Amino acid sequence: MNSYKFVLRNLLIYYKDKAGIFFSFLGMMISLVIYVFFLKDNLIANMKFIPNIKELVDNWMVAGLISIVAVTSPLSAYGQKISDINNNQLFDFRVNSNLSMLKLNKLYMVTSFIEGLISTLLFSFACYLYLMMHYDDYSISSKSLLNMILCILLLVLFSSIFFEVLTSFLTSANGFSSLSAIVGTLAGFLSGSYIIVGALPSFMQNFMSYWPGFKIAEIMRNNLMNTKYIPNKVLDDLGVNTNFNSSVVICLSWIVILFVVGWLIGGRKKSIK
Repeated sequence: MNSYKFVLRNLLIYYKDKAGIFFSFLGMMISLVIYVFFLKDNLIANMKFIPNIKELVDNWMVAGLISIVAVTSPLSAYGQKISDINNNQLFDFRVNSNLSMLKLNKLYMVTSFIEGLISTLLFSFACYLYLMMHYDDYSISSKSLLNMILCILLLVLFSSIFFEVLTSFLTSANGFSSLSAIVGTLAGFLSGSYIIVGALPSFMQNFMSYWPGFKIAEIMRNNLMNTKYIPNKVLDDLGVNTNFNSSVVICLSWIVILFVVGWLIGGRKKSIK
């Protein structure tokens, strides 16, 4: 089995699980529903002094939700890796297909990136439909759209590599389930969506200023929101950043560091086994 067929095999297994896909997408949509029915009114009530506050808040939250999905959706692909470990299929791939552990890890990462990108783009489209339904003249410029796509690509790539490193230490389905639960909970807070960054302690704000999930969410918010009438202090509290270059540099730095760490871990395991 070559690299292409291995990735295709993983994708086919994932997309043949219709129930898994349904509940995965349902989980993403629940985040949007929670915002609409439980968070939206409270945010609007706290910022009534800003013109067009309803549309601004909708755009702000949609950007945050997209960043959450971009962080969490790539993790599901590594569930297949854990399954292959428990079924001793990784050993078969290494012996019969002559695939090293290092290469297998990278191929799971490619699978994770593809699955995460497709899920995030579909969810982004659903969010766009939500905004179109609520605002008749809603539109997004070509430049903002391209920036959003670039942000999604970067964040999904970061997540794919990040989870490659984390799952390198997992061998059981229970461990993977626990990781999934933790990631699902933390992603919303670390994107500054469930609690605005201005309400967090200073040490958390400092950490998030270097966390890719938050930095990319900031840029997404700036791309979707009309910040003309919003005071800078409010923008800072909401986690809206206009410095595109610095956020991209932070995300790329994480990607490079994690890729090297993943390479070293894969090489070490190869030498041990």
